[in-house]
Amino acid sequence: MSEIIPVPDDDIELVDGEEGVSGVLARLENRVLREAIDSWVRATTDHTSPRFDDLLRDKARPVVEFFAMIDTSPDRVTVDQVKAYHRKLEERGLAQATIYAMLSKISSFYRWLGDLPEFRGRLVNPVAAARPKAPKAYQSQSTKSLTDDEVRRMVKVLKARADSGDVVGIRDYAMFLTYILTGLRRTEVARLRWGDLDLSGVSARITYRAKGGDVLTREVDDRVAQAMVTYLRASGRINTMTADSPIWTSHDVANVRPGKQLTSHAFAKNLKKYARKAGLAHIHIHQTRHTYARIVADETGSIVETQDALGHANTTTTRVYVQRVGVKKDKHGASIAERLGL
Repeated sequence: MSEIIPVPDDDIELVDGEEGVSGVLARLENRVLREAIDSWVRATTDHTSPRFDDLLRDKARPVVEFFAMIDTSPDRVTVDQVKAYHRKLEERGLAQATIYAMLSKISSFYRWLGDLPEFRGRLVNPVAAARPKAPKAYQSQSTKSLTDDEVRRMVKVLKARADSGDVVGIRDYAMFLTYILTGLRRTEVARLRWGDLDLSGVSARITYRAKGGDVLTREVDDRVAQAMVTYLRASGRINTMTADSPIWTSHDVANVRPGKQLTSHAFAKNLKKYARKAGLAHIHIHQTRHTYARIVADETGSIVETQDALGHANTTTTRVYVQRVGVKKDKHGASIAERLGL
């Protein structure tokens, strides 16, 4: 059997976890700055969004991290300090699109602060001179589709760990199958709850909150549902699940977050480890969606069917995912020939 990947720090990472905006803000000692950042995120975030709490936390995080690193008040920040933070983000191996988004949040905070009467005309936004140009959409390594061979290699590594009986391996294998066989987005899978899974019909169905807040229901391949159930049995939770119970939970060896909902960030970390074991230089969860799109396009030969499978509002977005469409299938030639007696 293939060697099992040692992952001693599974799920301990709390960067993208249950912590709320108050927990993020608590990392700053400056009370006035904490209150200013809290006021900014609340003033600039849609209160009707179903992800309101998550948005508050995610917007505040890079701003808090930046000011905690430089330990300087906003009016004393220099362009060089912003550039230093930029370099630090690059050293972490973050994608340029991610770095741009993080710096943009700091810039947004400065614009909001500069509009306040007490700062108007007195505050310079240092990010404006230090932030790189916005990367082109969907041009990063993370948006490239995996090849069929790369998917098979990933499955081999994941299944080897799952077959060992390790509950984290069983969970990660089930999550990867869900991503690759549904094409759903990162958070759409990571936030699934037991009440979202319907096994009562002929085909299994899941209900999820899509991008934009729409709640959608779709059929899923039986292999997806079976993998989820196998994981829940292996984790000893199948008989205690309630509608609100998260499908994916933490099983970290340090017992830091037992039973807590697994974060997509923790799974992404594990996925990179599996990828290295499979001989892949880079991987990102969103690549599974692009892979799904590529295969649907190859199988159907239809950009419209691919658009529908991805849930895109228009084909323009779909064409970014699929650079070429496979041979269009002949659905009507035989019936036309029969009708005309050819």
